[in-house]
Amino acid sequence: MAERSALGRGYDIGRLRLEPAPGSRLADPFDPDRPPKPPDDPAAAILMDHPYKFRGSKRWGKDGYADSIEPIGWEAALAPDDKGVVKLDQNKAVEVALLNSREYQTALENVYLTALGLTLNRFEFDLRWFGRNATTYTHSGNSSLPTESNKLASTTDIGFERNLAAGGQLLVDFANSITYEYTGGAVGGVRSNLLLSLTQPLLRNFGRQVRLEGLTQAERDVLYAVRDFARFRKQFYVSVATQSGGYLSLLLATQTLRNSQANLKRQEETYRLYNELFRGGRASVVELDQFYQSLQAARQDVIDTRTSLENAKDQFKLTLGLPPRLPIDLDDSPLDQFILVDPALERLREQLEEFQRVRLRELDAPPSLDVLRKAFADLRELAGGGPAAVRSAAADLDAFGRQLDRPERPGDDPEQRDRDRATYTSLKTALAEAGDDLAKFTTRIEKDSTAVTEATRKEGWEAVVQDAKFLLTALDGVITVQTQSRIYRIELPEIDILEEPAMAFAKANRLDLQNRRAQTTDAWRKVTVTANALRGGVNVVGTANLVTDADHDKPFNFAGEASSYSVGLQFDAPLNRLAERNAYRASLVTYQRSKREFVALSDQVELQIRQDLRELARLRPSFSIARQQVLSAARQYENTRLTLLGPGGRKGANDATSLQLLQALSTLLAQRNALAANFIQFEQRRLQLLLDLEELQLDDRGFPTNAHPRPPARSGDRDGRGTPSPGLPAAPAPRPLAPRGPVVP
Repeated sequence: MAERSALGRGYDIGRLRLEPAPGSRLADPFDPDRPPKPPDDPAAAILMDHPYKFRGSKRWGKDGYADSIEPIGWEAALAPDDKGVVKLDQNKAVEVALLNSREYQTALENVYLTALGLTLNRFEFDLRWFGRNATTYTHSGNSSLPTESNKLASTTDIGFERNLAAGGQLLVDFANSITYEYTGGAVGGVRSNLLLSLTQPLLRNFGRQVRLEGLTQAERDVLYAVRDFARFRKQFYVSVATQSGGYLSLLLATQTLRNSQANLKRQEETYRLYNELFRGGRASVVELDQFYQSLQAARQDVIDTRTSLENAKDQFKLTLGLPPRLPIDLDDSPLDQFILVDPALERLREQLEEFQRVRLRELDAPPSLDVLRKAFADLRELAGGGPAAVRSAAADLDAFGRQLDRPERPGDDPEQRDRDRATYTSLKTALAEAGDDLAKFTTRIEKDSTAVTEATRKEGWEAVVQDAKFLLTALDGVITVQTQSRIYRIELPEIDILEEPAMAFAKANRLDLQNRRAQTTDAWRKVTVTANALRGGVNVVGTANLVTDADHDKPFNFAGEASSYSVGLQFDAPLNRLAERNAYRASLVTYQRSKREFVALSDQVELQIRQDLRELARLRPSFSIARQQVLSAARQYENTRLTLLGPGGRKGANDATSLQLLQALSTLLAQRNALAANFIQFEQRRLQLLLDLEELQLDDRGFPTNAHPRPPARSGDRDGRGTPSPGLPAAPAPRPLAPRGPVVP
């Protein structure tokens, strides 16, 4: 396998050691030549101990007994935490899969078995020595002469045989016979025989084309197996790391659960708000029931989404070669970019909303003066978090602005860039206004707090409710700026690949296509081989049989009068060749099929590349559309929520507001899911494109060396790229073992 993997960079197959590493779940800690008896099925064990009416062997346990089929303590290699949970990021997941995957181990063993078969084909043309001996003692007759005989005979022959590349067969055999009769006088004899035989076909089975076919096919089969495994390694990485059921799919399911939980949280907040409005007579029971039903649906969605995630995790464990019972914890840091609001800002808003709900419960019964003063103090403390909120949003807005400063690249939508710049300008203005409002409301809270007296408790309560609403409105403005800035900062990586050079590169480098091309040649070669079997048989046969003199007991005293030599022709007329005719006809059909299969696979490669590029081209604008839809849904939700309470704490919208809010919540959840799905699908398709191009390269461990995405260009980069990288070659060398092309971003 080592010599086949050395044929080209694309054929690297990683580890060549067949035995799994000691820390693997697949490892065998026992002597492979003398393994102990594994645990048996109780019912089947009875049939092993007593087959039919016989007593079974007592020696099955001579090498000991194993307590378990899988090695004990293999989990330690996973480095679980003190609770037994295995923490996985993308690289760790691939590492665990390479160590424990049954499919990966089986694929490696298939390469080994193919190479093992080749050793027999090669041995067929090596010098094959043999040595044999037969020694017998024979007693016959009664115990008296002359009928009694006691004879000891020992026959030994040693020699070699060899198959020749043109179809000939050479045999050299030296035989020696020693006979000793020790009854009646101890008489013995020594005879030797040297046989040389050569058979060379001249028609049927003649020539290197025919005779070396089996060896040639075996050699090429090993190359095919190495290529298949080299491509399997890449497919294995992609399946574990990115594709459906892989790590990225789990992250998408995790983000979907987060979105569902965020939706449930909003539903709970809205329901509590409507509940307070209902108690104050400002919401109908129909509206309250609508939000209660929506809340229950959100709870059910969280339950269903969490169940789907756990099922996907268990299936992922099987892919890694782990038992489903083993708890795992996924590193979800790649999802941090989908956290659209700083958790500190989220907590501040939750505290303000809770403050507002408490105040609404005091409707028609203004609290005591002490409670009011405490409420103003709490509100002042909450307002003190405003400057930090503005700074947090400003940092994200500045990052969005720097993103807009990068050079324009081919394919960018100028109209969209103008809209983004206009959005940035408007957000800049909105953040400044929100910051001013927060400062102004802080001063207003201080003023309203000092004006509260026992006689003005009702006015003071209305003031604190109004101040809380204004403060919440200003904070929502800050959060809106941060949410939109972070949404705009989520970007897809750059991909600059043209269809024509991409397909040319794939056709020159795809390992499966190289195998199919070579297999077409195999089928073409078989036509000649099977046609040879239709010929008549003409063999030249030559033998030399050298025998020792019968009158001497000298093993190497070959006598000419006892030896013989022969040479001749053997002829087999082609009168009965129906089976051979059928095989020949079948080879013609097979060759035509093989050509069609090569063309079909070539077309399939073209289809895959075109679909990959087309899908990437679709996902990029779809991602932009999804981003705008999330922004629109978020604005719709915020605006509808703010209309629930008008001046003085009374509902400022009609019954249609409830339906609008329900629709806004549903739309926001769907669009957040769509944004995350679009992002993950783009990354999955990007890796699939590298795989379909055969440009994905792995190191000896099985990790990619060129799979990291190239980030979008930043200001100051050469040619607008983060790292200069050439594109695909326009015309790659059309050799089967062509050097690998440059890295595709």
